[in-house]
Amino acid sequence: MIRDLIKWVVPGLATVLGGTTLSVAMTSADIAGDLTARGNAAMAASGYDWAELSLDVRDLTLSGTTTDPAIVEAAITRLAAIEGIRTITPAVTLAPMARPYILQATIDQDAASLSGGVPDEATRHRLLAMAGLDDADLQLHSGMPDRRSWVSGAEFAIDNLKYFDQGEIVLSDLTVSVAGRAKSERDYRDLLIVLRAGPPTGLAFGAVDITPALVEPYQWSASFDGKRIEVTGFVPDDASAERLRTADVSGIPVATGLALGSGEPDGFAELSQILIEQLARLEYGSASITGGESALTGTPPTLEVAQGIVESLAPSGSIVTLEPPRIEDYWISATRQPGGVVVFDGYAPDEVTREKLSLGEGADVTWLKLGRGAPERYQSGVDFGLSALDLMSEGRIALRDNVLTITGVARSGADYETLVATLAAGAPQGLVLARAEVLAPRVSSYNWSASKDESGAIVLSGMVPNPEAEAALLATAGETSSAAMTYASGEPSDFVASAESAIGLLRWLRDGSVTYDGLGWTVTGTANSAADKQSIDADFLAQQLASAGWSIAVAEPAPVIPEVSPYLWSATRTADGVTLMGHVPTENLKRFLAVHAGDSVVDTSEIGSGAPADFVATSTAALDAVLALEEGEVRFDGQQWSLNGAAASIEARDALLASLAVATDSKDWSIAITAPEPEPEVVAEPEPVPEPEPAIEPEPAIEPEQAPEPAIAEPAAPAVDPNYAFSARRGPDGAVQLGGQVPAEPARRYFGAISDGDIAAVTVSPGAPEVFLPSAETGLRALLQLETGDLAFADGAWSLKGVAPDEASSAAIETALATDPGGAAWTSDITVAPEPEPEPAPEPEPEPEPVTETPPATTTPDTPEVAAVEPDAPVPSDIAACAAPVAYFSARNAIFFASGSATIAGESAPALDELAIDLAACPNAVVHIEGHTDADGDETLNMALSVARAEAVVAALVARGVDYSRLYAVGYGESMPIADNDTAQGKRINRRIVVTVKAQD
Repeated sequence: MIRDLIKWVVPGLATVLGGTTLSVAMTSADIAGDLTARGNAAMAASGYDWAELSLDVRDLTLSGTTTDPAIVEAAITRLAAIEGIRTITPAVTLAPMARPYILQATIDQDAASLSGGVPDEATRHRLLAMAGLDDADLQLHSGMPDRRSWVSGAEFAIDNLKYFDQGEIVLSDLTVSVAGRAKSERDYRDLLIVLRAGPPTGLAFGAVDITPALVEPYQWSASFDGKRIEVTGFVPDDASAERLRTADVSGIPVATGLALGSGEPDGFAELSQILIEQLARLEYGSASITGGESALTGTPPTLEVAQGIVESLAPSGSIVTLEPPRIEDYWISATRQPGGVVVFDGYAPDEVTREKLSLGEGADVTWLKLGRGAPERYQSGVDFGLSALDLMSEGRIALRDNVLTITGVARSGADYETLVATLAAGAPQGLVLARAEVLAPRVSSYNWSASKDESGAIVLSGMVPNPEAEAALLATAGETSSAAMTYASGEPSDFVASAESAIGLLRWLRDGSVTYDGLGWTVTGTANSAADKQSIDADFLAQQLASAGWSIAVAEPAPVIPEVSPYLWSATRTADGVTLMGHVPTENLKRFLAVHAGDSVVDTSEIGSGAPADFVATSTAALDAVLALEEGEVRFDGQQWSLNGAAASIEARDALLASLAVATDSKDWSIAITAPEPEPEVVAEPEPVPEPEPAIEPEPAIEPEQAPEPAIAEPAAPAVDPNYAFSARRGPDGAVQLGGQVPAEPARRYFGAISDGDIAAVTVSPGAPEVFLPSAETGLRALLQLETGDLAFADGAWSLKGVAPDEASSAAIETALATDPGGAAWTSDITVAPEPEPEPAPEPEPEPEPVTETPPATTTPDTPEVAAVEPDAPVPSDIAACAAPVAYFSARNAIFFASGSATIAGESAPALDELAIDLAACPNAVVHIEGHTDADGDETLNMALSVARAEAVVAALVARGVDYSRLYAVGYGESMPIADNDTAQGKRINRRIVVTVKAQD
């Protein structure tokens, strides 16, 4: 402070000798300038771009527009920290934030209006006065960009409304968009001059769409006398006039006398050019466009020219009136359109023939013209073609000279067979059937299948497009095959080749089928042997059928599994790891338990039948229980389950037993778990007090060895607490806050892990309903799909409400609640968020204020200690570099696996290379690889498969140089579907790998 005062005062003292008044003025200016610069720098550094500063020597006035009094207070505090400022007078307008900052100036038939945001009342009155308005829908908003540029843009918008009879000029931040229709041709040209000069300094043009003045009715005409074409009327722009002057008219001079005007009919530019080009092909004639109607009249030099003109103008609907020449190339066609209308085109020899054709059902002879020169076999060819057309739902016949073509779609299977037989017999004498292409009836959903039974017989059924395809498929299936197929069209483009590939896959199956359901191909069944299972998987991969949308679910022949009695199994945990012994019913369960046991596992268990009905769920719960011990063993002796070992604490033991009781019926288990007793509380001797009253001796503390040993007994099933409650809230920033009660510590940690939420307010308490945990997980995962929402369990009932990002997410959430494994009756209130508007850029956090140490406040024992709230750590900026490409990669579902296994298909290598490159863009991000399956098969085995597949992707990424410590494999099995598992397409969508990136903790 002293240094700054010397900087300002010493020059003033030096100047006194030359003149006191001048030195004081210069010193005040220097001080104000220096403080202004430092104040603006402080505001810029804190992100307060709304702040405007004015200084009177050392007295500062803070003005501008912002959203929050707290922001104003923060700015004042920031300015007060600048040495040299004596007083600060706030003159800030508080208004809601607008992003983008928009002003809309509109005019309609000389009535102007303004709407949008303004920074203050002075600017509002200034713009109203400029527009000649008493009032307008102008609201005070903060968030205005550079004030000078924005105000000049607003004035630009209002000033240039005068050129329009209807239009608008929108100022969005510092971008000016212009749209509308000029009042007159002069206004249109003046407006073009304004726009070519560019926007005011600091602004840029956005979309610009202006049209000339309206002309009603819109008129254009052209006449040709055989030597010159003269064009008059209106065109919408200079480019249209230039196109007419340069039209392809074979060197004929074109004179134009055109004016600019809007209101032209649709397609005017193309139509006017086509009319003038066709007019030039006549010997003489005229063309016109009036409103939405167009016409061409005149005399063509030849039939070819007449036909060319008619064909060129037919799409436009122009009225063509030409003198009929003799027809050298005589033809007729009839087209049956969907709905039954038969449209004739070409030529008829006389009005009697034309009238006879018009009497047919649905006949339209509008385009059938009269002409001389019909061929000799004209009538017999038309009759034969129309008899075939009567058997079609849509089609076309055409006769040119003596050549007949017939194409279309049969009305029914019987009509298709009749048409095939008729066309195979040939056309009437004197006619040539050059082309005959008739399709079977179309169906909306095409289906086909090839099935094989244990005897080796193959049966083809469903739909086939034609006899040739039927014969080809039967030949591929072999002489012993049979068929029950109907003719239908609508098949995929590669249907025959795909069906032949499907039949080829059957050779590996003992029994099974390949089906096409209209959406994709599915191979199911049982292989002849384990070797054939590998062969069909290899064949499936070699043909790259997975990437073509095929699905395969082929099982190996059931292995001969020995019957085991008694059925024994155990899991032992020591300091060195976990040892699994005994028997398990399936290979998938064996793999799952080994993976679930952790990295240090020795698995000597074998496959054997004879397991109890609930063995899968019980063994999983048993392994979870032994993993929660410091050391111990869980064992099944064929009749009873037993658990013994040492827990880290009594609390850990109680939580383990509570979790086990929730996961399985453990009331008949033999359980012996020890836990260290808590240290005894030491009772201090009372200190002597002067002239004491007779002291009461404290009771002696219980010695540790005298403490009773905890009785190891089976936990009783906890009673349900009617007041049991649980809640979770997801805020707008995505943060999740959990509260209430859960029955065990593992559940508390698990819910915190899957939600990445704050579990400080969650307590572990008994009394939860039996199916509390599965319903809680269902609701929590549904909450994570909402933008904001609340999950609650109270009075024995579950509820979920909130805002979903889109309709698909809302439907997925409702489906998840309806299929809750806990069977809860949910109350839900899910709304869909409106289309998002561009989010305003967040205002930067103010720099931390210097903290002045103060003596600690005097507290009493009843005064709670309040912990300082630390600001959230900033999210690393490089996460955004890969979040979008990784999300896009997940949406493509580009990683494929061999059927029923975690082996990544070779065709997925390019996709994994791409993912590794995407992840390199954010080297500090944590990457979650999630595996998901459909709902087919056992739920527990699906969970194991999803974990194994996620781990396979992690291994593939590590091989491509991605840091292993960043990668986390998570398996969700079938628990988080995003589509309906009742359809083949939904199952394919649900079988997926999802990759997400998150900031480091």
